[in-house]
Amino acid sequence: MHVDPQRTLRRAAIVVGIATLLASECVVAQSNGSSLTEATRLKTLITNASQPPTMRCHDLESMGSASLTIASVEPVEASRTASALCRVHGVVPPEVQFLLEMPNAWNGRLYVLGNGGYAGESVEGDYAAAERSRATALGFAVMFTNLGHDRLREPGTDWARGSYAKKLDYGVRGLHVTTTAAKDILRRYYGKAAGRSYFDGCSTGGGQALKAAQRFPADYDGIVGGAPVLDFVQLQLYGWNNQMAILDTPLSRDKVALLGQRVMELFDAQDGVKDGVIENPLAIDFDPMRDLPRERPGEPGFTDAELNALARIYRGTYVDGKQLAPGVPIGAEPSGQTYAAPGFVPAPAESGWATRLVPDAQGRMQQRDNVEGWLKYLAFDQDDPDMDITRFDPRKDLPRTEQMSRVMDATDPDLSAFRAHGGKMILYHGWADTGVNPVMTVRYYEKVQQAMGANADNFVRLFMVPGMFHCKGGLNVDRFDAVTTVIAWVERQEVPEQMIGSRIEGATVVRTRLLCPYPQVARYKGAGSTDAARNFSCERPRS
Repeated sequence: MHVDPQRTLRRAAIVVGIATLLASECVVAQSNGSSLTEATRLKTLITNASQPPTMRCHDLESMGSASLTIASVEPVEASRTASALCRVHGVVPPEVQFLLEMPNAWNGRLYVLGNGGYAGESVEGDYAAAERSRATALGFAVMFTNLGHDRLREPGTDWARGSYAKKLDYGVRGLHVTTTAAKDILRRYYGKAAGRSYFDGCSTGGGQALKAAQRFPADYDGIVGGAPVLDFVQLQLYGWNNQMAILDTPLSRDKVALLGQRVMELFDAQDGVKDGVIENPLAIDFDPMRDLPRERPGEPGFTDAELNALARIYRGTYVDGKQLAPGVPIGAEPSGQTYAAPGFVPAPAESGWATRLVPDAQGRMQQRDNVEGWLKYLAFDQDDPDMDITRFDPRKDLPRTEQMSRVMDATDPDLSAFRAHGGKMILYHGWADTGVNPVMTVRYYEKVQQAMGANADNFVRLFMVPGMFHCKGGLNVDRFDAVTTVIAWVERQEVPEQMIGSRIEGATVVRTRLLCPYPQVARYKGAGSTDAARNFSCERPRS
């Protein structure tokens, strides 16, 4: 048999490409990962984990209807690390799959986990395994959905090609219909309705959090949304601008390390503490052309082309003198804590710019792939599979994004229906997040305050996390239990005036720090260790 060597090479390249894709889309729960970890506080909140089922797990197989198919049920015995429960794999037509886990001793609450990236997480895999196990051990019923597609069979945005139905499932419908189905199953299985429902998500999951509050305000009583993908057009314009800035002038890892060093030399101590963290990037006046050294023989610095690229990156996306998307916030440049999937397994330190503005240690450049996936199949009402960043013209193409923007975005600041429902929401965002620009979240929250009036913080609060990368990791603290905090807000009316964030290296807590409701910032009191939260107070930023 004749073997075509070129065909063999092409197949090998495809295999390598798929392997790289899978490595870059590790199955990591898109939450902060620290939810439901405040053990002492939880003992006072979760006191009724006692409701047993009123039927056998297997009897749920007969629950199917025109709007719900029970694909499988599985009784799971208790083990050293897991609670006894009933696991249900359900499908809402046409193909929105979800996994619901119901413990034998139910606390009357539903806990729903959000998605990451372009979703498609397998309901038969180990997505959010640690979070699910932690929650079911406390008596929560736990649910997540794939939003209507499988990321392994249809990676990136390939699933959206030619399918408006799948775009609707991803952008609007999937989370709502599976939450409704999960509540129906809980009512059937336990003989009573869920007393409270909570949602927890970051990134895409953060966008789902806002969409739930805006479109389906009765779905959840408490919502936690981190680094929310709330405006696809603005987010992808931000990414497009970054990628165009470095298209002809790539930035090396060494140059970004030099950039991080210079930024910290100039601004680290401006907040009163020299700790490798910029507390409030909004207070920093940084001009690459003015503040960075030029490259000279024998002296490290930046070329004119690199300075121009950096100026564009920090300035943001402008068309005809109008800013359409903010620039990269200052403070993410140095290398910080990263993790291997899943959970908090340590990985080599990386710059906050890795995978977005410079390749990471494995050579991956995620941001361009995300932007071009959006441009091809999610930006326009008609797919444009030949589109890439070089063909995209904001002046000509932005009007074409309006229809899909209505499907994909969660930008409405009017949360009055969610407030009327009695809902509470905590938003959070890392200031050193280059994946989803934190300035977008700040601007949205300010619009909410304007729309909802002076008492908006009675039901929604934003906590900015200085130095944190996308959802977790970074240069500062990154572990905090916002879900337990929102439960206490909903069920005990304990208003979150602050949260405590921790930085853990190995098994040791090396720093704690106050996280403050925006616009407050953590201010050092002037005495004691700067690695101890008790030596800080939440104050409004000084002008």
